[in-house]
Amino acid sequence: MNAAREGRRETDLREWRTGEGKVLGARIPPPRDGHLSAAVPPGLGPEPRPGDPEVSDRFWTLPNVISLGRIALIPVLIVSILVWEDPTLALWILGALVVSDWLDGKIARLWNMRSTWGERLDPIADRVLVASVPVAFAVAGYIPVWIVVMLLARDALLVGTLPLYRRRGIEPEVTYLGKAATFALFWSLPLLLAGHAGVLGGEGLRILGQACLYWGVGLYTWSGAVYLWQAWRVARAVSPERTGSTAAGHRDGV
Repeated sequence: MNAAREGRRETDLREWRTGEGKVLGARIPPPRDGHLSAAVPPGLGPEPRPGDPEVSDRFWTLPNVISLGRIALIPVLIVSILVWEDPTLALWILGALVVSDWLDGKIARLWNMRSTWGERLDPIADRVLVASVPVAFAVAGYIPVWIVVMLLARDALLVGTLPLYRRRGIEPEVTYLGKAATFALFWSLPLLLAGHAGVLGGEGLRILGQACLYWGVGLYTWSGAVYLWQAWRVARAVSPERTGSTAAGHRDGV
């Protein structure tokens, strides 16, 4: 029993040293220099938080160019649905968006092109796609309007919790439930378009797309409730950082 307890404690400390430690599901920064005695909350000491050596600050990398291209294609997709009324063209564009979403992350990992810009651009592209394309689908009559209202309301609530995490110097943890919801929603869009584009077996694809859509909306709502509950627990368990004390600490070199 003691050996198992010691092994678990050592694992916990190792996760903390490597930056994998969490408080109520939220990531906490690793201790400085890998020593527990040097661990302090972010912003309270003179030394900056060490960065990940594998993540660069370069902007013009191939994954970032792919992410920028994905963002630029989203308005073309919306125009092809609402103005040109060409679901076949929209299906090809949406396919390119889905492939590019997988491709930029794959290239960044295989060729060691991870960057801070990429970590910002990729979620922005995903959010713009999830927020704007369902609106276009609703206007075109492909999906019910109430689904779009639920998706936008859920994202607006979660955006409202971000200042809570920032004031505490921690990052919200992305759950697998949220990833599964996004995956289901992403796949529902091309399946629904295929049904309206008149491709072979389009009616079956449309039904499958509706199933993925409603499944994704359910998971999306559920994950949103989990994120809100997590934010509430973090707000009760972790006190906000004191900016005045932080500034005084920097001046005095404490």
